[in-house]
Amino acid sequence: MGYMLARLQVRSGRVPALIEIMSHMTPVLEREGWKLVGAYQTTIGRFNEIWDLWDIGGDASNITKVLGVARNDPEFAQWAAKLPEVVEQEETRYMEKLDYGV
Repeated sequence: MGYMLARLQVRSGRVPALIEIMSHMTPVLEREGWKLVGAYQTTIGRFNEIWDLWDIGGDASNITKVLGVARNDPEFAQWAAKLPEVVEQEETRYMEKLDYGV
């Protein structure tokens, strides 16, 4: 089982817009088998930085598979098209849980 960690650098003053966008995109991803473990905003450090941790329910290939299906969902596509207006930079990492982790 794998996880995807997404770091979003949000344009100044646009965090509320990102929250609205993600409130429409997240249900589509969760219908396809992902689970949002948590969404976090940096309060000490770089401003306007959001971290999303997703349980992707499989290996790294599940990232492209689920995103491919989600892009064909009209609501997901409509809201995803708004991301460039609010997200300055996005960085993702695929991770696997270690045995000693909780």
